[in-house]
Amino acid sequence: MPEIVSCRFEVSGVRTDRDVKKALQALYDIFAEHGLGQATFELTGAEHAQLHVKHPDTVRPDPAIIDRALARAGDFRVVSSRLHSPD
Repeated sequence: MPEIVSCRFEVSGVRTDRDVKKALQALYDIFAEHGLGQATFELTGAEHAQLHVKHPDTVRPDPAIIDRALARAGDFRVVSSRLHSPD
């Protein structure tokens, strides 16, 4: 059974609860297709929101796919990522 791990992405443009709802809906639409599990946003008042994505350690999230999904929902962009690296 694969271990569940998480990756972190910094995202620009997500500033309000309404932005979070729109962004999460866009991610929900692609997650099953790409083997990803769950996402949460952390709004800290900093320039970029933190997006945490949980997934099996056998899956490597593609920042470009996440970026395209976010861009369809609004003026949201992945600006950096810290991906889990399977051993």
